Amino acid sequence: MLVRKFGGTSMGSEESLRDVLKILKHHHGQQVVVVSAMSGVTDTLLEATRAAIAGRRSKVKKKLADLLARHVKTIEATVRNEQIRIETINYFKRVLDGLSGFLKAIEELGELSTRSRNTIMAVGERLSSKMLAGILTDSGLPAEQLDLEKAVPQKFKKADHDFYVATEKIFGQKVKKILAKKKIPVATGYFGWVPGGMLDSIGRGYSDYCAALIAAGARAERLEIWTDVSGILTADPRKIKKAKIIDQISSEAAAELAHFGAKVIHPQSIHPAIRAKVPVWIKNTFRPKDRGTAIFHEIKQPKQIMTSITSKKGVTIINIASFRMLRQYGFLAKIFDVFAKYETSIDVVSTSEVSVSVTIENDSKLKEIVGELSPVAKISIHSKKAIVCLVGMGIYKRRGVAGEIFATLGRAGISIDQISQGASEINITFVVDEKDADRAVSILHKKFFENGMQ
Repeated sequence: MLVRKFGGTSMGSEESLRDVLKILKHHHGQQVVVVSAMSGVTDTLLEATRAAIAGRRSKVKKKLADLLARHVKTIEATVRNEQIRIETINYFKRVLDGLSGFLKAIEELGELSTRSRNTIMAVGERLSSKMLAGILTDSGLPAEQLDLEKAVPQKFKKADHDFYVATEKIFGQKVKKILAKKKIPVATGYFGWVPGGMLDSIGRGYSDYCAALIAAGARAERLEIWTDVSGILTADPRKIKKAKIIDQISSEAAAELAHFGAKVIHPQSIHPAIRAKVPVWIKNTFRPKDRGTAIFHEIKQPKQIMTSITSKKGVTIINIASFRMLRQYGFLAKIFDVFAKYETSIDVVSTSEVSVSVTIENDSKLKEIVGELSPVAKISIHSKKAIVCLVGMGIYKRRGVAGEIFATLGRAGISIDQISQGASEINITFVVDEKDADRAVSILHKKFFENGMQ
């Protein structure tokens, strides 16, 4: 059994939906489909919500009318059976009428709760899943919408391990019931209630996470994430023209890439599948014959030393120096407690006997952090920096890799502010001036990926 998730661009137009249909028809075994909202729909829902809170009822009506018109136009262009068309369009109207009333209540209250936002955000996936189920049934592939908005019992107080284990079990049971009817389950990529809210607890990768929960719960053969790129690349193709598709990558390496700037997928969103040892494939809806990238729990014999290189701009370095650190236990904990207090994540850490250097991306609480640390340490701030990260499962097996990196950058006149290598030994991370980041990535990609250094 395959679990196949299609993103917003895959669901975004009549033409792309026909591509999705071809992909699903090509597979003759059991399959489960998970869908995002049509591209742009989630943003429209958020705009309508903000308009409701601001009391702009006319804008709310226009946004909902636009959503209805777009979905009706798409179903009329892709479904021939009149009964399926009518049933699907009536469903669209019921859902959006319900949303209209819901937004009116929010307008009167003038505020939005987490639970209310969950209900609103689920609408896009409810519409797209019903639409694709109709398209599949019309084409001779019997399908049934699986609306997961209210599937999870609201007994959990936080989105922890127990919550997600229970959720994947529920999802697995639900898809198996539909499969038993010899129908394709078309599940909403949004599953409604999550403690703390879907966006805050998971982020915009929630539909990938939903698909991963289903794949784990149903013990799928593999999970396929269908998007508009042919896999994970050795670098950002918008900046590096000779970037290549990576055949396979470990989940650990993929996590490093995502954390330091790669945009294709966030490994947290596929963690349930990886934990259940379900392989994950990144595939291109518009180039389905491309092999794509496989993400495995681990790769014992990596083919290449280097896997990919990425960068993240908008970084600030905070240098914290104090002789109180010398031979004092607990000092580092006190420093990190300050960052935790102000909910500021740290990316890169370097330490010496009497100093600590950290990088942060979110500097909204920088003034408060410096204010608390200044009485116990000398603080210096360096903004407009960028993190460059080289990832590879074979780095630890090859001597002198760091030397080659820094010698190459030195010859190019690029200075390095901070260096870090993770305990996993799969990455080398360093900080440079933001203005040098793209050039650093280009130079290192050329050396390690284009000139046979692998």
